[in-house]
Amino acid sequence: MSLKNQSVTILGAGIGGLTAAVAMSQRGARVTIFDQMKRQSSIGAGIQISPNGFGVMDTLGLASQLLSKGNILEFINVQNYKKPLFSSRVDLMRVTHGNPNPHLVIHRSDLVGLLIKKIKKLGVIVHFDKKAKSINYDDKEIEISFGDETVHKTDMLVGADGIHSIVRKSIGYKAEPKFTGKVAWRAMIKSKFIPLNDLPSEATIRFGPNRHLVTYPIRDGNLVNLVAVEKRDEWVAEGWNHSDKKENLERSFQHWPTDILKLLSVAEKVKLWGLFSHDLPKKWHSSGIVLIGDSCHPMVPFLGQGANMAIEDAWVLAEELDSSINLEEGFKKYQLRRYNRIKKVSMASLSNGDIYHAVGVKANIIDLGMKASYKFKPSFIQSKYDWLYGVDVSRGD
Repeated sequence: MSLKNQSVTILGAGIGGLTAAVAMSQRGARVTIFDQMKRQSSIGAGIQISPNGFGVMDTLGLASQLLSKGNILEFINVQNYKKPLFSSRVDLMRVTHGNPNPHLVIHRSDLVGLLIKKIKKLGVIVHFDKKAKSINYDDKEIEISFGDETVHKTDMLVGADGIHSIVRKSIGYKAEPKFTGKVAWRAMIKSKFIPLNDLPSEATIRFGPNRHLVTYPIRDGNLVNLVAVEKRDEWVAEGWNHSDKKENLERSFQHWPTDILKLLSVAEKVKLWGLFSHDLPKKWHSSGIVLIGDSCHPMVPFLGQGANMAIEDAWVLAEELDSSINLEEGFKKYQLRRYNRIKKVSMASLSNGDIYHAVGVKANIIDLGMKASYKFKPSFIQSKYDWLYGVDVSRGD
Protein backbone atom coordinates (compact mmCIF):
# COMPACT_ATOMS: atom_id res chain seq x y z
CA MET A 1 0.00 0.00 0.00
CA SER A 2 1.33 3.42 -0.83
CA LEU A 3 0.91 6.05 1.88
CA LYS A 4 -0.29 8.49 -0.78
CA ASN A 5 -3.78 9.70 0.20
CA GLN A 6 -3.81 7.30 3.16
CA SER A 7 -5.57 8.79 6.21
CA VAL A 8 -3.40 8.53 9.33
CA THR A 9 -4.18 9.56 12.91
CA ILE A 10 -1.38 10.12 15.40
CA LEU A 11 -2.01 10.38 19.11
CA GLY A 12 0.76 12.48 20.67
CA ALA A 13 2.56 15.62 19.42
CA GLY A 14 5.92 14.79 20.93
CA ILE A 15 9.12 14.17 19.02
CA GLY A 16 8.13 10.71 17.78
CA GLY A 17 4.63 11.67 16.72
CA LEU A 18 5.72 14.84 14.95
CA THR A 19 8.58 13.09 13.14
CA ALA A 20 6.19 10.37 12.01
CA ALA A 21 3.83 13.08 10.73
CA VAL A 22 6.63 14.60 8.65
CA ALA A 23 7.81 11.25 7.28
CA MET A 24 4.29 10.10 6.38
CA SER A 25 2.98 13.36 4.94
CA GLN A 26 6.08 13.67 2.74
CA ARG A 27 4.99 10.34 1.28
CA GLY A 28 1.53 11.72 0.55
CA ALA A 29 -0.42 10.65 3.64
CA ARG A 30 -3.18 12.85 5.08
CA VAL A 31 -2.16 13.15 8.73
CA THR A 32 -4.11 14.36 11.77
CA ILE A 33 -2.52 14.68 15.22
CA PHE A 34 -4.22 14.90 18.61
CA ASP A 35 -2.40 15.91 21.79
CA GLN A 36 -3.55 16.48 25.36
CA MET A 37 -1.45 19.65 25.80
CA LYS A 38 -3.49 22.86 25.67
CA ARG A 39 -1.03 24.39 23.21
CA GLN A 40 2.32 23.75 21.59
CA SER A 41 4.62 22.46 24.32
CA SER A 42 7.27 24.82 25.72
CA ILE A 43 8.19 22.51 28.59
CA GLY A 44 11.16 20.22 28.79
CA ALA A 45 14.89 20.75 28.77
CA GLY A 46 17.89 19.68 26.73
CA ILE A 47 17.96 16.51 24.65
CA GLN A 48 20.60 14.92 22.47
CA ILE A 49 20.22 14.25 18.77
CA SER A 50 23.06 11.83 18.09
CA PRO A 51 24.33 11.05 14.56
CA ASN A 52 21.83 8.21 14.09
CA GLY A 53 18.90 10.54 14.85
CA PHE A 54 20.37 13.50 12.97
CA GLY A 55 20.62 11.40 9.82
CA VAL A 56 16.85 10.95 9.74
CA MET A 57 16.29 14.65 10.38
CA ASP A 58 18.64 15.51 7.54
CA THR A 59 16.79 13.23 5.13
CA LEU A 60 13.51 14.85 6.19
CA GLY A 61 14.97 18.24 5.25
CA LEU A 62 15.45 19.56 8.79
CA ALA A 63 19.24 19.67 9.13
CA SER A 64 19.64 23.43 8.66
CA GLN A 65 16.88 24.20 11.17
CA LEU A 66 18.46 21.89 13.72
CA LEU A 67 21.86 23.46 13.27
CA SER A 68 20.37 26.94 13.71
CA LYS A 69 18.70 25.97 17.00
CA GLY A 70 21.11 23.43 18.52
CA ASN A 71 24.72 23.15 19.63
CA ILE A 72 27.11 20.66 18.04
CA LEU A 73 29.02 18.79 20.74
CA GLU A 74 32.71 18.33 20.07
CA PHE A 75 33.69 16.41 23.21
CA ILE A 76 32.14 14.31 25.96
CA ASN A 77 34.22 14.36 29.12
CA VAL A 78 34.00 11.69 31.81
CA GLN A 79 35.31 12.72 35.21
CA ASN A 80 35.62 11.37 38.74
CA TYR A 81 33.71 13.81 40.93
CA LYS A 82 36.70 14.35 43.26
CA LYS A 83 39.32 15.04 40.62
CA PRO A 84 39.76 18.02 38.27
CA LEU A 85 41.32 15.95 35.48
CA PHE A 86 39.20 13.93 33.06
CA SER A 87 39.18 10.17 33.34
CA SER A 88 38.34 10.08 29.65
CA ARG A 89 37.60 12.54 26.85
CA VAL A 90 35.66 11.39 23.80
CA ASP A 91 36.41 13.37 20.64
CA LEU A 92 33.12 13.54 18.72
CA MET A 93 34.79 15.24 15.76
CA ARG A 94 37.09 12.26 15.09
CA VAL A 95 34.70 9.34 15.16
CA THR A 96 35.20 5.73 14.11
CA HIS A 97 31.60 4.76 13.33
CA GLY A 98 31.56 6.26 9.83
CA ASN A 99 28.36 8.31 10.23
CA PRO A 100 29.16 11.87 9.08
CA ASN A 101 26.26 13.47 10.94
CA PRO A 102 26.98 15.58 14.06
CA HIS A 103 26.15 14.98 17.70
CA LEU A 104 23.80 17.85 18.50
CA VAL A 105 22.12 19.07 21.70
CA ILE A 106 18.98 21.18 21.63
CA HIS A 107 16.17 22.37 23.88
CA ARG A 108 13.22 20.03 23.50
CA SER A 109 10.76 22.87 22.91
CA ASP A 110 12.98 24.24 20.11
CA LEU A 111 12.93 20.84 18.38
CA VAL A 112 9.17 20.49 18.84
CA GLY A 113 8.70 24.00 17.48
CA LEU A 114 10.60 23.37 14.26
CA LEU A 115 8.81 20.05 13.75
CA ILE A 116 5.40 21.72 14.16
CA LYS A 117 6.40 24.43 11.69
CA LYS A 118 7.40 21.69 9.24
CA ILE A 119 4.19 19.68 9.53
CA LYS A 120 2.01 22.75 9.12
CA LYS A 121 3.76 23.49 5.83
CA LEU A 122 2.97 19.91 4.81
CA GLY A 123 -0.72 20.35 5.61
CA VAL A 124 -0.85 18.20 8.76
CA ILE A 125 -3.78 19.05 11.03
CA VAL A 126 -2.96 19.36 14.76
CA HIS A 127 -5.56 19.42 17.53
CA PHE A 128 -4.37 20.42 21.01
CA ASP A 129 -6.24 20.08 24.33
CA LYS A 130 -7.56 16.67 23.27
CA LYS A 131 -6.98 14.10 26.02
CA ALA A 132 -7.88 10.58 24.91
CA LYS A 133 -10.19 8.86 27.36
CA SER A 134 -10.70 5.52 25.64
CA ILE A 135 -9.89 3.67 22.43
CA ASN A 136 -12.14 1.02 20.93
CA TYR A 137 -11.57 -0.82 17.69
CA ASP A 138 -12.42 -3.80 15.53
CA ASP A 139 -11.13 -5.05 12.20
CA LYS A 140 -12.84 -2.21 10.34
CA GLU A 141 -12.53 0.96 12.42
CA ILE A 142 -10.81 2.62 15.38
CA GLU A 143 -12.74 5.00 17.63
CA ILE A 144 -11.01 7.46 19.98
CA SER A 145 -13.13 9.13 22.67
CA PHE A 146 -11.79 12.33 24.19
CA GLY A 147 -12.36 14.02 27.54
CA ASP A 148 -14.38 16.80 25.90
CA GLU A 149 -16.92 14.16 24.80
CA THR A 150 -15.88 14.31 21.13
CA VAL A 151 -15.11 11.18 19.11
CA HIS A 152 -12.67 10.63 16.25
CA LYS A 153 -12.82 7.63 13.93
CA THR A 154 -9.91 6.39 11.83
CA ASP A 155 -8.59 3.37 9.94
CA MET A 156 -5.01 3.79 11.19
CA LEU A 157 -3.72 5.01 14.55
CA VAL A 158 -0.10 5.64 15.52
CA GLY A 159 0.38 5.61 19.29
CA ALA A 160 2.99 8.22 20.16
CA ASP A 161 1.48 9.23 23.47
CA GLY A 162 4.43 8.61 25.78
CA ILE A 163 5.26 6.51 28.80
CA HIS A 164 1.69 6.43 30.13
CA SER A 165 0.32 5.50 26.72
CA ILE A 166 -3.39 4.80 26.51
CA VAL A 167 -2.78 3.35 23.04
CA ARG A 168 -0.39 0.75 24.47
CA LYS A 169 -3.02 -0.30 27.01
CA SER A 170 -5.71 -0.44 24.32
CA ILE A 171 -3.88 -3.20 22.43
CA GLY A 172 -3.61 -5.29 25.57
CA TYR A 173 -0.16 -4.53 26.96
CA LYS A 174 -0.56 -3.72 30.64
CA ALA A 175 2.67 -4.94 32.26
CA GLU A 176 3.83 -2.76 35.15
CA PRO A 177 7.27 -1.10 34.92
CA LYS A 178 9.95 -1.84 37.51
CA PHE A 179 11.58 0.90 39.59
CA THR A 180 15.33 0.87 38.92
CA GLY A 181 16.24 2.29 42.32
CA LYS A 182 17.37 5.54 40.67
CA VAL A 183 15.81 8.97 40.42
CA ALA A 184 16.82 11.92 38.28
CA TRP A 185 16.63 15.67 38.66
CA ARG A 186 16.56 17.96 35.63
CA ALA A 187 17.17 21.68 35.66
CA MET A 188 18.23 24.58 33.45
CA ILE A 189 21.00 27.00 34.43
CA LYS A 190 21.91 30.34 32.88
CA SER A 191 25.50 29.97 31.75
CA LYS A 192 26.53 33.37 33.12
CA PHE A 193 26.23 31.80 36.57
CA ILE A 194 28.27 28.70 35.73
CA PRO A 195 31.55 28.24 37.64
CA LEU A 196 32.69 25.64 35.08
CA ASN A 197 34.86 25.75 31.99
CA ASP A 198 33.18 23.16 29.73
CA LEU A 199 31.23 25.55 27.50
CA PRO A 200 30.09 25.88 24.79
CA SER A 201 30.74 22.63 22.89
CA GLU A 202 31.40 20.01 25.55
CA ALA A 203 29.27 17.70 27.66
CA THR A 204 30.62 16.43 30.97
CA ILE A 205 29.64 13.37 32.97
CA ARG A 206 30.81 13.50 36.59
CA PHE A 207 30.46 10.23 38.47
CA GLY A 208 30.62 9.33 42.13
CA PRO A 209 29.30 6.79 44.63
CA ASN A 210 25.62 6.12 43.94
CA ARG A 211 25.14 9.26 41.85
CA HIS A 212 26.28 11.11 38.75
CA LEU A 213 25.83 14.50 37.11
CA VAL A 214 25.57 15.41 33.40
CA THR A 215 25.91 18.94 32.00
CA TYR A 216 25.89 20.28 28.47
CA PRO A 217 25.17 23.64 26.78
CA ILE A 218 22.11 24.53 24.71
CA ARG A 219 20.85 27.69 22.98
CA ASP A 220 24.27 28.88 21.85
CA GLY A 221 25.71 28.21 25.28
CA ASN A 222 23.38 30.65 27.02
CA LEU A 223 21.81 27.81 28.99
CA VAL A 224 23.22 24.64 30.50
CA ASN A 225 21.12 21.52 30.76
CA LEU A 226 21.71 19.61 33.99
CA VAL A 227 20.68 16.05 34.80
CA ALA A 228 21.57 14.64 38.22
CA VAL A 229 20.90 10.99 39.09
CA GLU A 230 20.85 9.40 42.55
CA LYS A 231 20.55 5.77 43.58
CA ARG A 232 17.97 5.33 46.32
CA ASP A 233 15.36 2.94 47.69
CA GLU A 234 12.59 5.51 47.95
CA TRP A 235 10.14 5.21 45.09
CA VAL A 236 9.38 8.29 42.97
CA ALA A 237 6.67 8.58 40.32
CA GLU A 238 7.55 8.01 36.68
CA GLY A 239 7.32 11.05 34.43
CA TRP A 240 9.69 13.94 33.86
CA ASN A 241 7.59 16.94 34.88
CA HIS A 242 7.26 16.58 38.68
CA SER A 243 8.55 19.63 40.55
CA ASP A 244 10.98 19.25 43.45
CA LYS A 245 12.80 21.55 45.85
CA LYS A 246 16.30 22.57 44.84
CA GLU A 247 17.40 21.87 48.42
CA ASN A 248 16.78 18.15 47.90
CA LEU A 249 19.10 18.15 44.90
CA GLU A 250 21.77 20.07 46.80
CA ARG A 251 21.49 17.73 49.78
CA SER A 252 22.10 14.69 47.60
CA PHE A 253 25.40 16.14 46.33
CA GLN A 254 26.48 17.91 49.51
CA HIS A 255 29.77 15.99 49.72
CA TRP A 256 30.82 16.92 46.18
CA PRO A 257 33.38 19.69 45.42
CA THR A 258 32.57 23.37 45.89
CA ASP A 259 32.30 24.14 42.16
CA ILE A 260 29.55 21.54 41.79
CA LEU A 261 27.67 22.90 44.80
CA LYS A 262 27.84 26.38 43.27
CA LEU A 263 26.45 24.96 40.06
CA LEU A 264 23.51 23.35 41.84
CA SER A 265 22.82 26.51 43.83
CA VAL A 266 21.82 28.41 40.67
CA ALA A 267 19.64 25.66 39.17
CA GLU A 268 16.15 26.83 38.19
CA LYS A 269 12.79 25.03 38.26
CA VAL A 270 14.08 21.66 39.40
CA LYS A 271 12.14 18.60 38.20
CA LEU A 272 12.39 15.09 39.64
CA TRP A 273 11.32 11.77 38.18
CA GLY A 274 11.70 8.10 38.95
CA LEU A 275 13.57 5.92 36.48
CA PHE A 276 11.80 2.70 35.53
CA SER A 277 12.65 -0.23 33.30
CA HIS A 278 9.97 -1.52 30.94
CA ASP A 279 9.77 -4.94 29.39
CA LEU A 280 9.68 -4.70 25.61
CA PRO A 281 6.21 -5.67 24.29
CA LYS A 282 6.21 -8.80 22.17
CA LYS A 283 3.76 -7.24 19.74
CA TRP A 284 3.72 -3.54 18.89
CA HIS A 285 0.51 -3.47 16.86
CA SER A 286 -3.05 -4.73 16.63
CA SER A 287 -5.50 -4.30 13.75
CA GLY A 288 -4.90 -0.73 12.53
CA ILE A 289 -2.97 0.42 15.62
CA VAL A 290 0.81 0.64 16.02
CA LEU A 291 3.16 1.98 18.70
CA ILE A 292 6.30 4.11 18.37
CA GLY A 293 8.77 5.77 20.75
CA ASP A 294 8.09 5.90 24.48
CA SER A 295 4.55 4.59 24.03
CA CYS A 296 6.18 1.32 22.96
CA HIS A 297 9.63 1.15 24.57
CA PRO A 298 10.40 3.73 27.30
CA MET A 299 14.04 3.54 28.39
CA VAL A 300 16.27 5.08 31.02
CA PRO A 301 18.28 8.13 29.84
CA PHE A 302 21.85 6.85 30.36
CA LEU A 303 22.61 6.73 26.61
CA GLY A 304 20.52 9.75 25.60
CA GLN A 305 18.61 7.65 23.07
CA GLY A 306 14.92 8.06 23.93
CA ALA A 307 14.29 10.78 21.35
CA ASN A 308 16.63 9.20 18.80
CA MET A 309 14.88 5.84 18.95
CA ALA A 310 11.52 7.58 18.48
CA ILE A 311 12.93 9.42 15.45
CA GLU A 312 14.24 6.17 13.99
CA ASP A 313 10.89 4.45 14.67
CA ALA A 314 9.03 7.20 12.83
CA TRP A 315 11.16 6.88 9.71
CA VAL A 316 11.12 3.08 9.60
CA LEU A 317 7.35 2.90 10.15
CA ALA A 318 6.68 5.33 7.30
CA GLU A 319 9.13 3.58 4.98
CA GLU A 320 7.79 0.08 5.65
CA LEU A 321 4.13 1.09 5.34
CA ASP A 322 4.81 2.87 2.06
CA SER A 323 6.29 -0.29 0.54
CA SER A 324 3.92 -2.91 1.99
CA ILE A 325 0.81 -4.56 0.63
CA ASN A 326 -1.33 -3.55 3.62
CA LEU A 327 -1.17 -2.18 7.17
CA GLU A 328 -0.63 -5.53 8.80
CA GLU A 329 2.37 -6.37 6.64
CA GLY A 330 3.81 -2.88 7.14
CA PHE A 331 3.44 -3.10 10.91
CA LYS A 332 5.11 -6.51 11.03
CA LYS A 333 8.04 -5.37 8.89
CA TYR A 334 8.43 -2.26 11.05
CA GLN A 335 8.57 -4.24 14.29
CA LEU A 336 10.91 -6.86 12.81
CA ARG A 337 13.31 -4.15 11.70
CA ARG A 338 13.26 -2.31 15.03
CA TYR A 339 12.93 -4.99 17.73
CA ASN A 340 16.53 -6.17 18.23
CA ARG A 341 17.99 -2.67 17.96
CA ILE A 342 15.58 -1.27 20.56
CA LYS A 343 16.31 -4.19 22.88
CA LYS A 344 20.08 -3.66 22.59
CA VAL A 345 19.84 0.10 23.18
CA SER A 346 17.57 -0.38 26.18
CA MET A 347 19.92 -2.90 27.80
CA ALA A 348 22.97 -0.72 27.13
CA SER A 349 21.21 2.25 28.72
CA LEU A 350 20.50 0.29 31.88
CA SER A 351 24.08 -0.95 32.02
CA ASN A 352 25.50 2.57 31.76
CA GLY A 353 23.59 3.63 34.86
CA ASP A 354 25.28 0.93 36.91
CA ILE A 355 28.74 1.95 35.66
CA TYR A 356 28.26 5.58 36.65
CA HIS A 357 27.15 4.67 40.17
CA ALA A 358 29.84 2.16 41.14
CA VAL A 359 31.33 2.41 44.63
CA GLY A 360 34.53 1.36 46.39
CA VAL A 361 36.98 -0.94 44.61
CA LYS A 362 34.72 -1.34 41.58
CA ALA A 363 34.60 2.44 41.09
CA ASN A 364 38.38 2.71 41.31
CA ILE A 365 38.86 -0.07 38.77
CA ILE A 366 36.44 1.61 36.34
CA ASP A 367 38.21 4.95 36.79
CA LEU A 368 41.65 3.42 36.22
CA GLY A 369 40.38 1.52 33.18
CA MET A 370 38.99 4.68 31.58
CA LYS A 371 42.22 6.57 32.22
CA ALA A 372 44.33 3.76 30.73
CA SER A 373 42.16 3.43 27.62
CA TYR A 374 42.17 7.20 27.12
CA LYS A 375 45.95 7.35 27.42
CA PHE A 376 46.85 4.37 25.24
CA LYS A 377 43.85 4.15 22.88
CA PRO A 378 41.73 7.35 22.97
CA SER A 379 39.16 5.97 20.53
CA PHE A 380 38.35 2.88 22.64
CA ILE A 381 35.39 4.19 24.66
CA GLN A 382 33.96 6.02 21.67
CA SER A 383 34.19 2.96 19.42
CA LYS A 384 32.17 0.89 21.92
CA TYR A 385 29.09 2.64 20.53
CA ASP A 386 29.87 2.48 16.83
CA TRP A 387 27.00 -0.03 16.53
CA LEU A 388 24.66 2.71 17.80
CA TYR A 389 25.85 5.95 16.22
CA GLY A 390 26.99 4.42 12.94
CA VAL A 391 23.43 3.53 11.88
CA ASP A 392 21.32 5.79 9.66
CA VAL A 393 17.94 4.11 9.06
CA SER A 394 17.03 6.72 6.45
CA ARG A 395 19.90 5.41 4.30
CA GLY A 396 18.81 1.80 4.54
CA ASP A 397 20.90 0.73 7.58
